[in-house]
Amino acid sequence: MTEHPYAAILDSVRNPSQYVGNEKHSAVKSRGDVSCRIALCFPELYGIGMSHLGLKILYSLLNKTPDFWAERFFAPEPDMEAALRKTGEKLRSLESHDPLGDFDIVGFSVSTELCFTEILAMLNLGGVPLKRTERGDKDPLVIGGGASVFNPEPIAEFFDLFVLGDAEEVLPMLARKTADWKKSGASKETLLKELSQITGVCVPSFFQPEYDGPKISKINPVSPDVKKPKRAILDDLGKSPFPFDMVIPYGQPVFDRLSVEIDRGCTGGCRFCQAGMTYRPVRERKAEDVASIISRGVGETGFDDVTLASLSSGDYGSIEQLVTRVMNDSEKDMVSVSLPSLRSGTLTEELIRQVSRVRQTGFTITAEAGSQRLRNVINKKISDEEIIETALRVLAGGWRILKLYFMIGLPTETAEDVDGILELVRKISQLREDGHKFQTINVGMSQFVPKAHTPFQWAPMESMESLLSKKKYLSENFRRIRGAKMKGHEVEMSYIEGVFSRGDRRLSEVVLSAYKKGCRLDGWGEYFRLDLWREAFAECGLNPDEFALRERDAAETLPWDYFDVGVSKKYLLRDLREARNGVVTADCRHGECLGCGLPANDNVIQKPPEPSATVEREKRDEKREIFRYRVRFRKEGTARYLSHLDMVTGFSRAIRRAALPVAYSEGFHPHQRLSFGNALPVGVASLCETLDVEMAKKTEPTEIMDALNKELEEGLVVDGVDFMVPPYRSIQSTTSATLWEFVDRGENQPSIFEIRNLLEAMDGVKTHEIITVDGVSSLTVETKHEGILGKLRKQSPTFALSLNRKLVKRALVPV
Repeated sequence: MTEHPYAAILDSVRNPSQYVGNEKHSAVKSRGDVSCRIALCFPELYGIGMSHLGLKILYSLLNKTPDFWAERFFAPEPDMEAALRKTGEKLRSLESHDPLGDFDIVGFSVSTELCFTEILAMLNLGGVPLKRTERGDKDPLVIGGGASVFNPEPIAEFFDLFVLGDAEEVLPMLARKTADWKKSGASKETLLKELSQITGVCVPSFFQPEYDGPKISKINPVSPDVKKPKRAILDDLGKSPFPFDMVIPYGQPVFDRLSVEIDRGCTGGCRFCQAGMTYRPVRERKAEDVASIISRGVGETGFDDVTLASLSSGDYGSIEQLVTRVMNDSEKDMVSVSLPSLRSGTLTEELIRQVSRVRQTGFTITAEAGSQRLRNVINKKISDEEIIETALRVLAGGWRILKLYFMIGLPTETAEDVDGILELVRKISQLREDGHKFQTINVGMSQFVPKAHTPFQWAPMESMESLLSKKKYLSENFRRIRGAKMKGHEVEMSYIEGVFSRGDRRLSEVVLSAYKKGCRLDGWGEYFRLDLWREAFAECGLNPDEFALRERDAAETLPWDYFDVGVSKKYLLRDLREARNGVVTADCRHGECLGCGLPANDNVIQKPPEPSATVEREKRDEKREIFRYRVRFRKEGTARYLSHLDMVTGFSRAIRRAALPVAYSEGFHPHQRLSFGNALPVGVASLCETLDVEMAKKTEPTEIMDALNKELEEGLVVDGVDFMVPPYRSIQSTTSATLWEFVDRGENQPSIFEIRNLLEAMDGVKTHEIITVDGVSSLTVETKHEGILGKLRKQSPTFALSLNRKLVKRALVPV
């Protein structure tokens, strides 16, 4: 096996498994067999990127074309970036391990304005020139898509083009035309002209803004034949194929579940919500298709929790019937269902009952504002009474933890509105149902940030000082409400987001300056540096308040006016006037057309799925027989970089994919009955790991072994399975000592002789003679405990870290 390009680095960085690849379902192709190589880049850490459904869809979709090869890149953590720069290594893909600069198309998913500097870091680490004007015909085509490219201007200087809207039909066309262009020998400018004819493609260099002080006076196309870009709209969600072959991540990503998109778009009309405007019209996936996807998807992936992804899942036309059907199909397999983004009025008693059939997943009530007046302004069509009634239903359903979500700084907000937040939370904390109350109320608090293509795109953002004062006031008063805990986005981060959400092309220089000063992962509080951003603005001679806090005039040319997302400016201005008058507008999904500019979708609401019989899981009682097995396995190759939690999660999913009859614990949160041996340090290989697993049915040991080896990640190999008979003894109680082998090929320090000298001074350690064969030395060590590296770390952390690549756990000595 070829050594990983990062082999010399991985032992010295946190969470090395996120850089090694080889996950289940990774796309592996031959470079010579493909005509277009696409780098799908997510400018965030692996755990967030691997949670992103859009990335999974595009990865699967592109790799189904034999001569396309899509590969993944994620942002490195700061220690990994430092190691790459120190060693001169490049940012490489998780599939072929080739550098970013070797690809034909480099596509970024731009999900937030706070990832801009990370985009530059990834380009630079991958060997790609940052500015489009610095890249030649041999350099990759750099493209961007996602929620934050609906105002692409602050990063326009770094991209060749942007994909506006749904990418499922656009990206394959881009890849095919790029593959044909490579053969033609034409210039990249020729390629861009051809690509700009595709609906959904926006080439920013084809438009040039003119400025009048802080404002844009006009935006000019560079030639008469340049047409206005339009958003791509997928007319039927059935054309967005579900990625059953999605890559199974190592460990537990931020959203560790199977996400199934039940609809796309929302016409609820919340006036602050960009997604609600830019992803219209509503398109519901057929309910029968959703049920079928979940049934197959759980089996293909091994996830035990399903999220019905939607901007407002409770507004799906037959949500109760769908959830009932899914639970009838899935309860026996211990699969739970989560419902994100629920409006209060849509969370019914029946939904709560169905969701709780396997385990209690979380509920979030999005109240948004603290008063009815302000909810009318933002067109949030719920009342205090509905919110409280919904909370009471959740409490009656057995939940003792509730999450509420609010925003501060909304247009026209007053002190009374802020106090309304406290009063609403206080009322919910005082609810009682059959003697029970909420033990914890998690209050998510964010700041209003004006976004392009919304009625509030003209509104000013509130100053940091004012927002910080409100947040401090709320925090102090929440301490007086039993069980209330406030969390949320940092005000300073929201301010920078607000600068760029309505910024123009001049801000590209600020992004570049901030990147050079060291700004990275700006969406993470521990890495965000407002001081460096202030320096960057000063260096570029721009005042960030002009972009974030200035109210726009209705007649002003806005940076994004040169393309069309489908919702008209006329409609947005009319809705802004309605907001100022506190007028609530209806959801056009259920009422008359409001004339937003998009055609009505008359067949949006799908009929309910066919009912299925309830197949309940077996109820465990004390007499039900459980069968126990001991699994012996190896952990080697790149699998040695998996943490213990990564490995446990990998086995759990493999057992589900293999459909083995594993036994589950009882209670509100059932889990598989697995028991592993002592945790290995990350980076250490082992030939003798063990796992005890309980089965609900007697199964042949060879069947278990074969099934697991088919489903486990590369480097995890089951060597044998033993049926256990009473009296049962734990793995630890059957072992008297552990044999380790230190291998020294002379490539780095410490030497094997230094290792022996250090170990001989320790209690409970027995060293054997050093044996050297063909220049490779090995030392076998017997220990009474497995904490050998822990002891070494206490004496010398650096010394112990460098041992990982030399150490192999060889055998367990039986009692």
